[in-house]
Amino acid sequence: MEYNYKGISQKSIELLCLNRFNDSKPFYEEHKEEIKQGITVPLRQMVLDLSDVLYDIDSEMYLDPVRAVSRVACDTRGNRSKMKYRENMWVFFRRYKKAYPEAPFYYFEFYPDSYGYGLVFWTWNATNIRVFHKMIYEQPKRFLKAVKACADAGFDFEARDFYKKEIYPDAPKAIKPFLLAKNFAFSYRSFDIQRINSSEIINEMKLAFDIARPMYEFMLEAHKKMMSEGLIKPEE
Repeated sequence: MEYNYKGISQKSIELLCLNRFNDSKPFYEEHKEEIKQGITVPLRQMVLDLSDVLYDIDSEMYLDPVRAVSRVACDTRGNRSKMKYRENMWVFFRRYKKAYPEAPFYYFEFYPDSYGYGLVFWTWNATNIRVFHKMIYEQPKRFLKAVKACADAGFDFEARDFYKKEIYPDAPKAIKPFLLAKNFAFSYRSFDIQRINSSEIINEMKLAFDIARPMYEFMLEAHKKMMSEGLIKPEE
């Protein structure tokens, strides 16, 4: 199959790193178009090429190629380092953020020496995440099947933080780590950075995202519960 995405070269990644190293608006302006064509445009093309499988997974996906891709320039407000430009870039594949705040999403990202992709559910409110925990507790078999689907997709479970106190001490041992997690990510990471310089990465991600669909559906159901209970509200 012919894809729009043709790859991100090592040369383009090195220029992105050099731009961050210089941290200079004149340097960025001089190389802006080269960075755009080598980094930003391919990532936008990635959104287009993945849209068929993502729309099949969730017809409410908001896949605007411009909005889905991170900017090269950093928002320095509240940024302690005050660096103006980044050397890592990402793409979020999700529902429209203002209508569906905190909804689960798929993602792709790369750093100078690695790339990764996966499925994430971040909600920073303890009451909200307890809704997800309750679903896991009440539907352990379905959830563990979704965990296996993520493993089959090549994803490892990650959480940024865990609760210390158990809410469900009688829960099956297999789901206990998940009932303590404050946030959820099922991720794949590779240091074979050359792989993103080929459209084969599109086939790789299409397959992985589709295989992990049961977990996305489980997360999305939890998010719908949070919204229906008024715990998460659309932005004005």
